[in-house]
Amino acid sequence: MTSIASLPPELLLQIFHWATYDYALYENRPSWRNYDLSHYDGEDPWPTPSESKQADSVRTVRSLASTCTRWRVLATEFEWRHIMVSEMSRLKHYLDGINKLLQKGSDGQGQLECPVRRITLTMAKERVWTEEDTERVVSLIRICPNLEVLINWIFADGEMHAAGPILLQSLVDSCPRLKRLHWKAMGCMQILPSAWSSILGPSSLRTSLEALEVDSPPAFPAHGSTPAPSSPLELPSLHCLQLSANEDNASFISLVADEWQLPSLTSLYLTSSHHPTIRGVISLISAHGSTLTTLAFDRSASADIPLEILPPASRLQELIYYGHNLRDTKSIPFTSLSSLIVVLDLMGGRSLDLNIFAALKLLYQLPSNTLAGLREVVFLQPSFDALEESHPINVEGLTENQRRWTLWGQKGTLRLVNRNGVRLYRLVGTDGEQG
Repeated sequence: MTSIASLPPELLLQIFHWATYDYALYENRPSWRNYDLSHYDGEDPWPTPSESKQADSVRTVRSLASTCTRWRVLATEFEWRHIMVSEMSRLKHYLDGINKLLQKGSDGQGQLECPVRRITLTMAKERVWTEEDTERVVSLIRICPNLEVLINWIFADGEMHAAGPILLQSLVDSCPRLKRLHWKAMGCMQILPSAWSSILGPSSLRTSLEALEVDSPPAFPAHGSTPAPSSPLELPSLHCLQLSANEDNASFISLVADEWQLPSLTSLYLTSSHHPTIRGVISLISAHGSTLTTLAFDRSASADIPLEILPPASRLQELIYYGHNLRDTKSIPFTSLSSLIVVLDLMGGRSLDLNIFAALKLLYQLPSNTLAGLREVVFLQPSFDALEESHPINVEGLTENQRRWTLWGQKGTLRLVNRNGVRLYRLVGTDGEQG
């Protein structure tokens, strides 16, 4: 039998990868299954480790590193793979630590590639963000050539210089392996729409990027200046785009619709906090809908963007939409749709039966053409998520409407399931189970 001491380092790294939460941090395929509906704005399709999971992962890495010298060398990489910078003092700590690691190596022998694969920037500065602050962040990016994911959530008010384009350019210059870029920054981190195309166009990121989120309004042109004209941009590997559909982001959405070529785009996630640009959303789907297989609207976007006004998307298979706004839908223009994912706001503390009746009533009242061709409806709701098997509903004692809804939900081939694929309910009666 092979001893664990004789396992090659590549296999040990795979074991460490799955023993920690490392595997989820670099997932490049978003999913509604990652929604955390325990809080109001939990519609993030990307896997985000909870504080407890992060703490468990850190403890696991330290245990692996303390096992033996060989494992310490391998585990050190995982200790530095994901760094989160929330203040300048932490930034200095990471800069010093990474530089020391690169100079000496995890075993004191040197010759170690930078292990950082993911950086999350969440700094918010009350004082004016300075050029020195920007240069420190650029210095961190510069020593991380293997970076795969960057999340920029810096809020810098009272800005005196345009830091956003500088950081984006540093990613272009230093991080050729970047696959996911999340730009949710404000203030001096905002970027002109034309700058996205001019900076990404001639770079290696043009081909490496697989997922892009822009939830940051465009910067305003400098006083008295004229914005540079935008140029066409092709991102051949980009399969996921997550955009703010707010009216103040209309110029960027227009750029993506009119100037960007996205031949591999399959997932489009649209968010909104106020006054979405309906015209921009229509043009976006018109331009890129032919390749889409997943289309998602968050709570606010669902409230203001009715489905029936949208152009068709010939390959769309999954639609994510809020149930409260679905009830007013007159038609769904996606003929290839097979899965409808309905996010429900149902009363906490109410019985599971009543929540199921509410979900069934919503579907029952929709025009029949909205459900044509569907194979399943997935209901996302905390009480439904907990179901490990179909909930029994006794047909005896149901009201006439409840009986009509539950019997209708059992007919045909349409499956009504929870997040994990469990059928919501089964009917039972005095003579036992009916279906």
